[in-house]
Amino acid sequence: MPGLRPLALVTAASLAVLAGVAIAVVARVTVSGDLATTIALQSVASDPLDLLANANTVVGQAVVTAALGAALALVAWRRDAPWAWLAAGLLAVPAFGALALKLAIFHPSPPHEFVRAWGNPLGVNVATAGGFPSGHVARVTFLAILAAGLFPAALVRVALGLLVAYTFWARIYIGDHWLSDAIGGLALGIASGWLALAWLAFARGRAR
Repeated sequence: MPGLRPLALVTAASLAVLAGVAIAVVARVTVSGDLATTIALQSVASDPLDLLANANTVVGQAVVTAALGAALALVAWRRDAPWAWLAAGLLAVPAFGALALKLAIFHPSPPHEFVRAWGNPLGVNVATAGGFPSGHVARVTFLAILAAGLFPAALVRVALGLLVAYTFWARIYIGDHWLSDAIGGLALGIASGWLALAWLAFARGRAR
């Protein structure tokens, strides 16, 4: 695992990207790129792709990601350094950070003609004026990074990277979010995920 300084640098860089995209969203610089990306992804739409993308809705919902976070905390508590399990508690950062930004920034989700979502099972709906950033992408990215820190095998990390990419694609494809929302969620998830890795590194350092 990288040292604390590289972890801090990645976290800061990701927050800078998040801030930059947020400014671009407010300035409406992202409108044409958002629309073009959604149209391009949906140009190959099909029932199998709809099924694949909608399956992601369940994976990234708040209830499911909270349960996965608790499972990772249990793993860290059982087999890692003392207090390492607290890293999973940082899931609150992408969860509440995304909600706060959605309440603060007016950036409507794609209109009905682009929506291919089938529903929101298990979802806890909080009405917001905007869709920036994607909470699904933020939470899944955070959990993937934390899991990679706990399970460092190369194959596991590849699988987790594919999960993040799948989530990124799915949220745009089904018309739940624009590209800018997904990028913002990715940046928030990376920042909070690497913050969790920094806590793991700190806890492991104290245990030596």
